[in-house]
Amino acid sequence: MSIDVTPTVRAVTNSTATSTSFATGTTAAHAIINLVIALVVVVLLIVLLVRFLAKRANVQQRGAIQVIAARQLAPNRSVQVVEVGDKRYLIGVGEDVRMLAEVTDSYESLSPDVDKASFGQALGSALAELRRNQHRDG
Repeated sequence: MSIDVTPTVRAVTNSTATSTSFATGTTAAHAIINLVIALVVVVLLIVLLVRFLAKRANVQQRGAIQVIAARQLAPNRSVQVVEVGDKRYLIGVGEDVRMLAEVTDSYESLSPDVDKASFGQALGSALAELRRNQHRDG
Protein backbone atom coordinates (compact mmCIF):
# COMPACT_ATOMS: atom_id res chain seq x y z
CA MET A 1 0.00 0.00 0.00
CA SER A 2 1.36 3.24 -1.02
CA ILE A 3 -0.08 6.62 -0.41
CA ASP A 4 0.16 9.00 -3.30
CA VAL A 5 0.54 12.60 -2.20
CA THR A 6 0.12 15.04 -5.02
CA PRO A 7 0.05 18.73 -4.33
CA THR A 8 -3.05 20.64 -5.28
CA VAL A 9 -2.46 24.00 -6.98
CA ARG A 10 -5.19 26.51 -7.39
CA ALA A 11 -4.87 29.43 -9.76
CA VAL A 12 -5.85 32.94 -8.84
CA THR A 13 -8.02 34.59 -11.43
CA ASN A 14 -7.83 38.21 -12.59
CA SER A 15 -11.25 39.03 -11.16
CA THR A 16 -9.95 38.56 -7.62
CA ALA A 17 -6.98 40.86 -8.25
CA THR A 18 -9.16 43.66 -9.64
CA SER A 19 -11.58 43.55 -6.76
CA THR A 20 -8.65 43.70 -4.32
CA SER A 21 -7.20 46.84 -5.96
CA PHE A 22 -10.63 48.52 -5.89
CA ALA A 23 -11.02 47.65 -2.21
CA THR A 24 -7.54 49.08 -1.47
CA GLY A 25 -8.49 52.42 -3.08
CA THR A 26 -11.64 52.63 -0.97
CA THR A 27 -9.68 51.74 2.15
CA ALA A 28 -7.19 54.55 1.47
CA ALA A 29 -10.03 57.09 1.15
CA HIS A 30 -11.50 55.87 4.44
CA ALA A 31 -8.08 56.10 6.09
CA ILE A 32 -7.67 59.73 4.97
CA ILE A 33 -11.16 60.63 6.23
CA ASN A 34 -10.44 58.92 9.55
CA LEU A 35 -7.13 60.80 9.80
CA VAL A 36 -8.83 64.17 9.25
CA ILE A 37 -11.53 63.38 11.79
CA ALA A 38 -8.93 62.30 14.36
CA LEU A 39 -6.95 65.51 13.76
CA VAL A 40 -10.05 67.66 14.32
CA VAL A 41 -10.84 65.76 17.54
CA VAL A 42 -7.27 66.22 18.83
CA VAL A 43 -7.29 69.96 18.07
CA LEU A 44 -10.64 70.37 19.84
CA LEU A 45 -9.34 68.49 22.87
CA ILE A 46 -6.28 70.76 23.01
CA VAL A 47 -8.47 73.89 22.85
CA LEU A 48 -10.70 72.56 25.63
CA LEU A 49 -7.67 71.67 27.75
CA VAL A 50 -6.18 75.14 27.36
CA ARG A 51 -9.47 76.79 28.35
CA PHE A 52 -9.84 74.49 31.35
CA LEU A 53 -6.29 75.20 32.53
CA ALA A 54 -6.77 78.95 32.08
CA LYS A 55 -9.87 78.85 34.28
CA ARG A 56 -8.12 76.65 36.82
CA ALA A 57 -5.12 78.98 37.00
CA ASN A 58 -7.61 81.74 37.88
CA VAL A 59 -5.76 84.36 35.85
CA GLN A 60 -8.17 87.13 35.05
CA GLN A 61 -7.58 90.50 33.40
CA ARG A 62 -10.36 92.15 35.38
CA GLY A 63 -9.94 94.13 38.53
CA ALA A 64 -9.03 97.49 39.99
CA ILE A 65 -5.52 97.64 38.45
CA GLN A 66 -5.18 99.51 35.16
CA VAL A 67 -2.11 100.53 33.17
CA ILE A 68 -2.55 104.24 32.42
CA ALA A 69 0.66 104.78 30.42
CA ALA A 70 3.77 102.80 29.55
CA ARG A 71 7.13 103.55 27.95
CA GLN A 72 9.76 101.03 26.92
CA LEU A 73 13.24 102.22 27.87
CA ALA A 74 15.29 99.26 26.63
CA PRO A 75 14.64 95.65 25.68
CA ASN A 76 12.76 94.05 28.58
CA ARG A 77 12.82 97.34 30.52
CA SER A 78 9.94 99.79 30.84
CA VAL A 79 8.25 102.23 33.15
CA GLN A 80 4.51 102.26 33.64
CA VAL A 81 1.98 104.40 35.39
CA VAL A 82 -0.62 102.11 36.96
CA GLU A 83 -3.81 102.99 38.74
CA VAL A 84 -4.80 100.90 41.75
CA GLY A 85 -8.15 102.02 43.07
CA ASP A 86 -7.89 105.81 43.20
CA LYS A 87 -4.08 106.01 43.51
CA ARG A 88 -1.49 106.05 40.73
CA TYR A 89 2.03 104.67 40.91
CA LEU A 90 5.09 104.81 38.69
CA ILE A 91 6.62 101.35 38.48
CA GLY A 92 9.74 100.04 36.80
CA VAL A 93 9.41 96.73 35.00
CA GLY A 94 12.50 94.68 34.16
CA GLU A 95 13.88 91.52 35.68
CA ASP A 96 11.76 92.51 38.66
CA VAL A 97 8.97 95.02 39.27
CA ARG A 98 9.67 97.97 41.55
CA MET A 99 7.59 100.91 42.63
CA LEU A 100 9.51 104.04 41.73
CA ALA A 101 7.11 106.67 43.03
CA GLU A 102 3.53 107.48 43.85
CA VAL A 103 2.30 109.78 41.11
CA THR A 104 1.15 113.19 42.31
CA ASP A 105 -2.26 114.74 41.77
CA SER A 106 -0.84 116.82 38.90
CA TYR A 107 -0.90 113.70 36.75
CA GLU A 108 -4.69 113.54 37.14
CA SER A 109 -5.13 116.19 34.42
CA LEU A 110 -3.57 113.93 31.78
CA SER A 111 -5.87 111.59 29.89
CA PRO A 112 -5.05 107.90 29.29
CA ASP A 113 -4.38 108.59 25.60
CA VAL A 114 -1.66 111.20 26.19
CA ASP A 115 0.88 111.92 23.50
CA LYS A 116 4.55 111.03 23.88
CA ALA A 117 5.68 114.52 24.95
CA SER A 118 3.13 114.63 27.78
CA PHE A 119 4.19 111.22 29.00
CA GLY A 120 7.82 112.32 28.96
CA GLN A 121 6.94 115.37 31.06
CA ALA A 122 4.93 113.26 33.51
CA LEU A 123 7.75 110.74 33.73
CA GLY A 124 10.30 113.49 34.32
CA SER A 125 8.23 115.05 37.11
CA ALA A 126 7.61 111.66 38.73
CA LEU A 127 11.33 110.82 38.64
CA ALA A 128 12.20 114.26 40.05
CA GLU A 129 9.77 113.67 42.91
CA LEU A 130 11.32 110.25 43.50
CA ARG A 131 14.79 111.81 43.72
CA ARG A 132 13.55 114.45 46.18
CA ASN A 133 11.94 111.73 48.36
CA GLN A 134 15.12 109.66 48.34
CA HIS A 135 17.26 112.69 49.33
CA ARG A 136 14.87 113.49 52.19
CA ASP A 137 14.81 109.88 53.44
CA GLY A 138 18.50 109.08 52.91
